[in-house]
Amino acid sequence: MKSDGHAPNTFPVGGFLRTLPFWLGAVIVSFVPTKILSTIEYVLVPSQGFGSLILDEALVFSLIMLYFLYSMRYIATRMDRLSEYAKGMSPENTALGLRTPPIRLSRVLIVWIILLVVINLVSPIPLSFEGAVSNHVLVFAYFFLILAFFLWTYGSSMLAIYRAGKLPFQLKPFTEDRTLGLKPFGTVSMRLVSVYAIFPIIVTFLQLITINVEVPGGVTVGLGSFRASDLIILGGLILVGVILFLIPLLGIHRRLQEARRQELSWITPRYTNLVQRLKDRMTHSDQSENANEKDALASEISIVRQIESDIHRIQTWPFDLGVITRLATVLVLPPVLGVVARIMILIFLRI
Repeated sequence: MKSDGHAPNTFPVGGFLRTLPFWLGAVIVSFVPTKILSTIEYVLVPSQGFGSLILDEALVFSLIMLYFLYSMRYIATRMDRLSEYAKGMSPENTALGLRTPPIRLSRVLIVWIILLVVINLVSPIPLSFEGAVSNHVLVFAYFFLILAFFLWTYGSSMLAIYRAGKLPFQLKPFTEDRTLGLKPFGTVSMRLVSVYAIFPIIVTFLQLITINVEVPGGVTVGLGSFRASDLIILGGLILVGVILFLIPLLGIHRRLQEARRQELSWITPRYTNLVQRLKDRMTHSDQSENANEKDALASEISIVRQIESDIHRIQTWPFDLGVITRLATVLVLPPVLGVVARIMILIFLRI
């Protein structure tokens, strides 16, 4: 995010929109094309009534796209801060390439085409002109284009964190930090998952509430149907969120494992040697042996054992219980509360 509030390199447009305040450019990109496309669809096939032009899928998609655009800026900001932190861990204090790369339109278009193909396989588009238009093909296509930009930004950031495990970091001593200074990578990965958490929330909301708009007639809000399969879908989305949290950290995980092995490689033989010396002295006890030597050996064993214990406490994942708690809060708690709210409503209304 730039300090002047204008669109960063991750903004999926160019031209004059980059000169506008970010919020204004995001609103234009999210709402204007979508409303134009939905109006064209209504003019071509006005089968849903005038109310559908006021509150329809286009409005919902516009709100989600607005969230995508703000999420892209949020991700870029977090990655920029992480890059600055990583520079401080570099011996030469050089840039380590952790920033979210600029959008490559050709690759985004490939992602967009893949999304369209997958969606068409899951839910085939009607072959007739009226059927295609009534299913909001134009609005869906634009929505998936913005989604492709979002996925590119999200995926690039995940890849940058993953590759960080191979960068020439100067790790902190284990006596100062059990994650050797790599905890910010786990925190940023958790922040990325908090962006993803909107998907389980949207699914839960769509399952709980149905909204119909008719002119005349007004707005009708009702309870949506909730099936056992919906719980499976929610569970799958939450599981995907956990996977998205862990995958970028695999490189850092291996780096921490290797650092712990290296530390143990020098302390373990030392500890083993001291224990063996103690065993030999106990086996061949000599009354004339200097008591000071025994005390010195016992003291050295105690010190080495404490150091080895500290090394074993080096964490092999760059996060702690606090990060796990926040992850559960943003990923699991909202869907669970939504399901509980639905159950409570059904109980009190006896539906």
